[in-house]
Amino acid sequence: MSLLNRGTETVKVFPEEVIIDEDGNRLTRPSKVGVLLKAVVQPINLMAANFESQNVGFETTTKYKLRLVGYTGLLGAQSAVEWRGKRYVIDGEPSIFNGSPRTARAEYVMLRK
Repeated sequence: MSLLNRGTETVKVFPEEVIIDEDGNRLTRPSKVGVLLKAVVQPINLMAANFESQNVGFETTTKYKLRLVGYTGLLGAQSAVEWRGKRYVIDGEPSIFNGSPRTARAEYVMLRK
């Protein structure tokens, strides 16, 4: 078994869904029902990016790298993740690694403000 397939955390993922409002507009939002998945959650390197940035002492932003184990879909920008009782959003596009079948994966940056 590959080390990439071992999740040490359990997260609840709320995939992006499309709804149509009363005016007929298509909107995206996190789904109301979450899916429990195994995941690897790692802090982002402080030197590469701000793990926790501070804005005048009143507001902090925390970022983690997220890799879902066994999830075949891709999370959209409006998806949400619940981890250890806190809600995170997906920051940017996923990094997709597809060099070989054994190391193929999608990694996300999850953000909490």
